[in-house]
Amino acid sequence: MAAKTNGKRWLGVAIAAVVVTAVAVGAYFLLRPGPTAPGPTTTSRDVTAQVTTLTTAVNGTGTMQPAQRADLAFTSSGTVVSVGVAVGDRVTGGQALAAIDPVDLQAAVDAAQASLDAANEDLTTAKSDGTDAQITAATSLVKTKQNALEAAKTALAGATLLAPFDGTVAVVNLAVGDTVGGGGSAGQGAGGANSSGSTAITLITADRYTVAVGVGSADIGKITKGMKAQVTPSGASKALPGTVTGVGVIASTSSGSNTPSFPVTIALDEPQQGLYAGISASVALITSSRDGVLVIPSLALTRAADGTYSVEKKLADGSYAATPVSVGQVSGATTEITSGLAAGDVVRVNQVVVTATGGSGNRSPGYAGGPQTTQFVGPGVIGGGPIVVGGGPNGGAGNGMPGAGPAP
Repeated sequence: MAAKTNGKRWLGVAIAAVVVTAVAVGAYFLLRPGPTAPGPTTTSRDVTAQVTTLTTAVNGTGTMQPAQRADLAFTSSGTVVSVGVAVGDRVTGGQALAAIDPVDLQAAVDAAQASLDAANEDLTTAKSDGTDAQITAATSLVKTKQNALEAAKTALAGATLLAPFDGTVAVVNLAVGDTVGGGGSAGQGAGGANSSGSTAITLITADRYTVAVGVGSADIGKITKGMKAQVTPSGASKALPGTVTGVGVIASTSSGSNTPSFPVTIALDEPQQGLYAGISASVALITSSRDGVLVIPSLALTRAADGTYSVEKKLADGSYAATPVSVGQVSGATTEITSGLAAGDVVRVNQVVVTATGGSGNRSPGYAGGPQTTQFVGPGVIGGGPIVVGGGPNGGAGNGMPGAGPAP
């Protein structure tokens, strides 16, 4: 009986020892500090001072539109007997696109001609033995019949739609057998649409485009007709040159915006293949442009507490020397150098790389803090932004450190 009691006592001790060990191991993984974040590292690269053209611009967005568009419709009534084009076809100015049955229209011309011939005979008779009143009446009738003949000829000419310029067919809204009417007669267009009085064919320029952008009141005074622009259609790899062809004087407010803007139209300077009407485009309206401007990356500049600037200029022996410079216009990531450097001079850009692992807060087993977001910034550079070190999963919130460079 005593042996049985002792066995139970030793079993309890063993279980207790296992529990204590498990708690200790869990506490170690739970409470151990996270790995220490490596210190910041500095990378350097050489850049060369270059001469370029520095521009300022008013930016906007718009939609590419064809430089010319013609919505063509029959001016005479009749039944469509031919449609010679389809959407996407290229046509030349004067080319026949579609036609209606001309039989009735030709008959109207013949009848008008016969009426005019009879009126001329009456006028000849009146002049030979008629009174002045008869001559006047006959002369007036001839004029009326002449006008009627011209109208009939115009209607006959309207039986054929002609391309007014070289372009591309954008819309075809009729088919053979449709009834159309310039005066409002009813009919069914291609696809069942009513074609009475509506556009039959739309023609647009194939390679000439414009874009209209809205410019706010603060900038519209800077924009003039003839000003140069850079147009970048959606998906394009480079900007296309353009010229301002129109500056609106009446502001409008678009839906969803309470800010009025003035319409400015830009035409592309050169024909373009592969563009499509209706795609979006970003536009830079060039308000000023200067050639021969010396620039370096803004990251190469260091600003002192007194507001002066310097760069690390590379010397002939490969070493670097702090060199005072004067700065001018800032454009994007570059800054104009007005004195202190020459074209071809090499300067050094230093960048601090800060990499952090998960923060120092407690972590649960199996949740290692991963590498965090890092941001590059050169010490003392213009506009050095914040370095944000985020926290990993269960790895602490991370800290934000102010950027090394003062604002420009």
